[in-house]
Amino acid sequence: MLIEALQIIGLILFSSLKFFLAPSTVYLSGYSYFETIAITIVGGALGVFVFFYTGSAIFKYIGDRFSRGRIKSPFNRKNRLIIKVKSSWGLIGLSIITPTLLSIPLGCLLASRYFRNDRRTIPFLMGSVVFWSIVLTTLTALVGPLFD
Repeated sequence: MLIEALQIIGLILFSSLKFFLAPSTVYLSGYSYFETIAITIVGGALGVFVFFYTGSAIFKYIGDRFSRGRIKSPFNRKNRLIIKVKSSWGLIGLSIITPTLLSIPLGCLLASRYFRNDRRTIPFLMGSVVFWSIVLTTLTALVGPLFD
């Protein structure tokens, strides 16, 4: 009982860091389809909350601490690139690619940096975790038996 609980906790932590690999790891560890979805959703949700709110606190601290008295140039190469990515991809695009192409920590740090004040950020990131958990678990359940 204790060993299984520790294994589930480890899989939840793995899901919060390496979400793309988590559904196949959990499913091939012997958990059922719905258990795999539940474990990866809990892990992804934990990662979203921890990294988004940690990132928000870090960026707020940095902004409060180091931006006093400095005048930033509004138009430089970096700012133009950031504005281009934000306007072309936006929050929805970032949410779609966060658990798979970007890791949850990196995607949530970017979201907390550029979409911290948008109240749709957490629901979009959570919806993406649920969507990708179902998709990746389904793909693993369909393709996994071919490799047995």
